[in-house]
Amino acid sequence: MEKKNVHKDHRQRVRSRFFKDGIGSMDDHNIIEFLLFFGIPFKDTNSIAHALVEKFGDLNGILEAPAEELMKVDGIGENAAALIRLTHDVSLLYNERKQQWLLEENTEDNLVNYLSVRYSGERRELVYLLCLDSNGKIQRCVKICEGSPDSAVVDTRTIVETVVRFDSKNVVLAHNHPNGFAVPSVADVKTTEELIHVLDAIGINLADHIIVADNDSFSMAKSNKYGYLFR
Repeated sequence: MEKKNVHKDHRQRVRSRFFKDGIGSMDDHNIIEFLLFFGIPFKDTNSIAHALVEKFGDLNGILEAPAEELMKVDGIGENAAALIRLTHDVSLLYNERKQQWLLEENTEDNLVNYLSVRYSGERRELVYLLCLDSNGKIQRCVKICEGSPDSAVVDTRTIVETVVRFDSKNVVLAHNHPNGFAVPSVADVKTTEELIHVLDAIGINLADHIIVADNDSFSMAKSNKYGYLFR
């Protein structure tokens, strides 16, 4: 006998509301409930959505949560967790591709906006290397390493191999501070100094080291305190 979905009418009402009024008319728990329709076919996802909001605070918190944390909520299995993470990652990729125009004009604001998309929702420090062409436009954005929420170890050898592979004469180093402010640490300054010397020895210019944190950013090359490193 075919299994009857007792939530069919409710689900259809939610779908109809979405198509009629759009996502802007829905509360966070309704959005998550609707999303979970596609990962949990035969269960009441309303109560699960409320539990997710209670644990992670809001829609952003849910979408940014690691899969292993999502699966600690009763009713969220591997498929549902994968669906939530996929939704988050697809939205990031969409926004990143929409911002490809940033590659055409290399200003500090554009670089920060470009990087902010990549760092959105990240709870670990990530280090990127932006490879620039002779006109200062971004050619590549390469992830160098992933760290913990508090630190990331920059592998100088990986950076050298990257710039040589892409034949880049000018590069920008970037990393995020997920749990802090966009202020260089002692380790950040030391790493920058060492990298400038290593790259200079092979004819590569480190143009800047940008730090991104929440809605803040810091350019070491443009700062009064650390700008001397890049001259």
